[in-house]
Amino acid sequence: MIQGGNAHPARFVAAAAALLVALLACGCSLMTPSRDEVEQPATSATVDASALVQEGVLTVALDTTDAPQCMVDAEGAMTGYYADVARALASELGLHVAFVDAASAGSSVGEGAADVFIGAKAADADDELTVFGSCLEDAPSLFMLDADAQTASVAALSGKTVAVQTASAAQDALNKAGVAAEQLPCSNVNECFEAVASGQADCVACDATAGAYLASIYGDIAFAGTLDTTTVSGIAVSAGNSVLTEQVSSAFDSLSADGSLGAIHASWYGSLPLSLSDALLPGVELTEKEADEPESATSAADDAAEQGMDLSDINEFDG
Repeated sequence: MIQGGNAHPARFVAAAAALLVALLACGCSLMTPSRDEVEQPATSATVDASALVQEGVLTVALDTTDAPQCMVDAEGAMTGYYADVARALASELGLHVAFVDAASAGSSVGEGAADVFIGAKAADADDELTVFGSCLEDAPSLFMLDADAQTASVAALSGKTVAVQTASAAQDALNKAGVAAEQLPCSNVNECFEAVASGQADCVACDATAGAYLASIYGDIAFAGTLDTTTVSGIAVSAGNSVLTEQVSSAFDSLSADGSLGAIHASWYGSLPLSLSDALLPGVELTEKEADEPESATSAADDAAEQGMDLSDINEFDG
């Protein structure tokens, strides 16, 4: 278990010079910052001890291969967007926070090792797990130099060079969208952004969250639009723990309503919209099924309507 004190989320992205930690996830590398955690005293706990794995502590399971949503920094501390959301949730509930590394909700919450799993997909919901909330939206997307991003469209990409990770969801989306641009194959997302910075490519096709994280570091590259369907991740809690489900759901709603979730999102992904439902790149045509607006992850009762939602691209961080 990785322990973490009850801390307010960081409100900034570290400068590129401090990004010295290389991560490898499914063949990809990403430079990530270390973040100091500021200990804060917990307020009065609102969750009964019987509803928690550990009294006074919200135990949160995260997948540390899901960069930049969750990572382990140079000091061994859990960091990333989901980690900051977890800290905010714990603070809202008057609890301290502890982390466990887990690949899925089933292997953590389902086994009683954690109270919640952040980053769950709707299809994870079953008789044992409830999944709710819209923590994060992601989609294969396009990133360009700031000036070009303002007028980006499928037609405008004709004759340009797009840096894209080989055999990635973003490359599939480029091909499906019929983008008439030369593709510059890269081995990871960092390499794609370096290609634009060096003038070898005009733009990058990669997952929105990965691209936005790196774009905020490079400074002059911006989100231009999504290339495919949007996926949604949520929070998983034991279906039998109705008390915790209600209280965590209420706390999450409060973070969403008061702007805290948006602030955490901006600290990791810069100007990337919190909702990507209206961000499709002009000229990209989706089928009727694909064109449906993204829906939040739901409880087991609503899971049948969500079976088509697949977050594997987010978890693999394959850009």
